[in-house]
Amino acid sequence: MTRSIAVVFPQWQQQYGALGEQHAFTMFEHVVRSLTTISPLVEVEEVGTVVMAARGPSRYFGGDVAVARMLHELCRVVDSPFGVGVADSRFAATAAAHLAVSRGTPCVVESAIAQQFLFALPVASLAHVGGISVDTVDLLGRLGLRTCEAVHGVGEAALIDRFGTEGKHVWQLVSGAEVRYLAPGAPPSDFARHIEFESPLTSADHVVAATRPTIDALVSAIAGQGQQCVRMLVTCETDHAEATSRIWGEPRGFGAASLAQRLLYQLDGWLVSNEADPDAPTSGVVRVEFTPLETREVLVVQPLLWGGNEENTERAARAAAMASAVSEHVQVTVPRWEGGRDVATVFSQVPIALVDLSDQHESEQRVNTGKGVARDWSGAVPRPSPASIAVVPPEATVLNKAGAPVGVTGRHELDAEPAVVTVSGHTYVVMRTAGPWPVEERWWDARRKRRHVRLQLLVQNKRGALRVFLMGLENHQWRLLARYD
Repeated sequence: MTRSIAVVFPQWQQQYGALGEQHAFTMFEHVVRSLTTISPLVEVEEVGTVVMAARGPSRYFGGDVAVARMLHELCRVVDSPFGVGVADSRFAATAAAHLAVSRGTPCVVESAIAQQFLFALPVASLAHVGGISVDTVDLLGRLGLRTCEAVHGVGEAALIDRFGTEGKHVWQLVSGAEVRYLAPGAPPSDFARHIEFESPLTSADHVVAATRPTIDALVSAIAGQGQQCVRMLVTCETDHAEATSRIWGEPRGFGAASLAQRLLYQLDGWLVSNEADPDAPTSGVVRVEFTPLETREVLVVQPLLWGGNEENTERAARAAAMASAVSEHVQVTVPRWEGGRDVATVFSQVPIALVDLSDQHESEQRVNTGKGVARDWSGAVPRPSPASIAVVPPEATVLNKAGAPVGVTGRHELDAEPAVVTVSGHTYVVMRTAGPWPVEERWWDARRKRRHVRLQLLVQNKRGALRVFLMGLENHQWRLLARYD
């Protein structure tokens, strides 16, 4: 076991993810840089969670409690709930950090009670903190195993027999065995890669683009040995000998797209102007180095009946490559779930170069199951999602049979039945209505509060074609928010 320190910001994604995952990571990079004053080498596996080894900082600053208090003081300037935890394993330290969020003080688990602390954790923490799949944890709960102590009582052999490799991981977590060490070891020399630039690059996008061939070669070299990298040390250096190092983790293994994405996140928070950050680098990047810290055998995946990737995935990838090759001004993007109640911002657009289309699990997380973003939002538009969403919703007029404007009462009810809708000079006859549904957001904030209602209308145009509109009423003005096919 190796004693670890974890710092968590459980609401970071919800607070800063409205503008996309890249924005959340970029903002979080500033927090990570402040934590490196305590330990120069930290690991970021997901936005809002930082893990570091406790041995060096504790010896230097006078113990675990002293280090935890220093980290707590550093994080107090951040406008987001946080917690600091110290324990004998990464899993226990992260669980202690989540406990510290509600306590408001650091949670230091002494080695003498480390096992008792683990045994008292609910089994749900294996999914929330330990990275175990939700299906496995749900099955453990249905078997009557409510705590980690109960899971430990099943025994290692039984867990492996039922869950395979994941069962082994569950056993290591509940028994307190450290499975991922934070101190970089001696990685295979043929896996490490670096690239040097003739002239300094000051743009994060330019660095990522220039580094992409090196990333592809690195991932191919690791895959050629039947391995996949789950932890990578990325170091960037400038022409003035300034450097930033970050350990990135990916439980499912890094692909070229995901590794390029992590590099972009790291540089976006570092390559800023000196006015925005006095500690920002004073020159461009001249060297990028990738050092694999931990690799494992490629997980077994059930192949398709005829082998290879699905034909539609390959065709989509080829079409995207051809479209991008037409002109440098053509940018191909794919949607990614961001959450929220506004249909215009529920999905963001991500450059296809940062996405692995052949990874079915990643694609499902990106648009369906989500990762780190809540799926159920009260007041959100129910599925199915609209087929066409207006970037700038056009103004509309909704009239009743008498030709008077239709409004909404204080009880969130229509004051008259809609009969005619006019949008951009086109008139539609209303056949049916659904709603209205009120949405009241940030009522506690005088500047950002918003109150509006939404209404679905089945309309018919002059040619007899039926359409479904999603209308919105805000500040006494109707607008066409989206259309359904």
